[in-house]
Amino acid sequence: MARKGYDILFADPGARPDADCLVCGARCRVKRNVYGPTSFLEAMGRKSRRHDVFSCPYSGEEWHEQALQLVLSIEATPSPRVARLMKLDLADLLRKRKRGK
Repeated sequence: MARKGYDILFADPGARPDADCLVCGARCRVKRNVYGPTSFLEAMGRKSRRHDVFSCPYSGEEWHEQALQLVLSIEATPSPRVARLMKLDLADLLRKRKRGK
C-alpha cells in the first residue's frame, strides 16, 4: 500500500522533473497534470486540483512494504541504538533486492 510522502508524492504541475522513492531510492513513475484530491482532507471536502503524481514502481511488493515498515519504525523509535540496527536491516534488505534475491 502506497504511503504519501514516502513512495507516492504529489507536486504542483511541472514543479519537479522527477522524484525518487524515499523508501528504496528507485526513480518514481510520473503522471502529469492529474486532476483530483491530493489528501484525505481534500477528498472529504470534495476539493480537487491539478497536480503531478510520482509513484514508486515497486510499491505494493512484499519487500518494498517491509522496507516501508522499517523506514516508519526508524522514524518512530526514540532509541538511537535501535534505529541504527533497523537502518542496517533496511540496508541489507535493499542490497538483497538489488542483487535480485
